[in-house]
Amino acid sequence: MSTDGILLESAGQRLVVCDPRGRLAAAMTSAAGTTFAEAHPRTGLPDIVEHVETGRRGFSTAEMSPVTRGVWADDAGDTVVESVGGSGFTQHWSVDDDRLRIRTRWAPSPAESAAASLLRPRFDALRAQVLLHYPVLWWAVVKGMAPLHVSLLEVDGINVLMAGPGGVGKSSLVARELAAGASAVCDNLAASDGWTVHGVRESLRLPAEMASGAGGRRTTHGRREERWHGRVDSLRPDVVVVVSRGQAPSATVRPIAPEEARHALVAGTFGAGELRRFWSLAAMLSLGTRRGPAVAPVEAVAGTLTQRLPCFRLDLGARPGPPLRVLLADQLLQLGSEGVGR
Repeated sequence: MSTDGILLESAGQRLVVCDPRGRLAAAMTSAAGTTFAEAHPRTGLPDIVEHVETGRRGFSTAEMSPVTRGVWADDAGDTVVESVGGSGFTQHWSVDDDRLRIRTRWAPSPAESAAASLLRPRFDALRAQVLLHYPVLWWAVVKGMAPLHVSLLEVDGINVLMAGPGGVGKSSLVARELAAGASAVCDNLAASDGWTVHGVRESLRLPAEMASGAGGRRTTHGRREERWHGRVDSLRPDVVVVVSRGQAPSATVRPIAPEEARHALVAGTFGAGELRRFWSLAAMLSLGTRRGPAVAPVEAVAGTLTQRLPCFRLDLGARPGPPLRVLLADQLLQLGSEGVGR
C-alpha cells in the first residue's frame, strides 16, 4: 500500500485520501476505527478521490459565481466550499467520469486555528466528518441512498437495526455484543437504499468506563475512540429496534407500528449531531454541482425499511442491564422460528 494515503470502504463507496506529506494518516485511520495496514478496499477502482494539499490558502473563485456565502460554482459544476462546517478546511468538489474528486486545503481563520488547538476532541471529530464521512455520504446520496443514524449488528443470526437519538446507549449495546464475538456494520452512521445498509467507517466511541485498558483518543462527550473488531461492510437488516432510555428499574420490549419506527428513524437521523453540518453542505453541493437531491431521501428509505420489517421498541432501564441478545431473546427466538435470518 502507498505510504501517502489511505483507502477505505465506507457507506458503500471506495474512498482514497491522498496525503503526500503523510501528516494525516495516523489521525485518519484512527478516526476510521482501523489501522494503516488494514485501510484498503478489497477490490475495484475508487469512487471518490480526495487530495489533501499542502497550501494554506483557499482556492481561486475568480471564474466562479457565488452560490451562497462561502460557496462558489462554475458552469461545469465545480464547487468550492470555504471552511466546510466551520472546520477551517476549504474544499474543491468536482465530478469526472462519474468519479467524485475533492481537493482539500487547511486554510483556517485565526479563530478556527485557535479552536483546533484548544478544543482538540471537537476538531478531531469535525476533521473526520469533513475528510472521511461527508464525502462518502454525499456521493451515496447522489447514487440514491440516504444517510442514517443507526447501529446494525448480527445477533444470534438476526441482523438487528437499532434506531434512536444519540446518547441513549446504542454504542454500549454494540460494544458488548462485539466483545462477545458478534459482527456489526456500524455503531453510528450508515447509508442505505432501504434494503442494504452500508456502514460508515468510523471508530467506536465508548464511555471511558467501557474503553479498553489502553484506551484511545479522547473524543466528544467524554468518550474514547476504540478500534473495530468484527466489522463487516454491509448487511440487510431483519428487524428494526427503536432504542430509548427510561427511568424504569429494568428494560422492556414491545412491538410498535411501522409509522412509529419510521418517525424515530427519521427524527434520530436529522437530529444527529454528527450530521448537523452535513445537511446544509449537501444542499449547497446539489446547487453547485447540479447533482443529487437537495434533501437526502431519509423519509423514503426509512419508510421502506420499517414497512417491510418487524419493528420493536426497546426501553432501557435507568441503569445498565443485560446485553442486547438477552434483552431481545424472545423476539430473536420468534423471528428465527419464522425463518428470519440465516
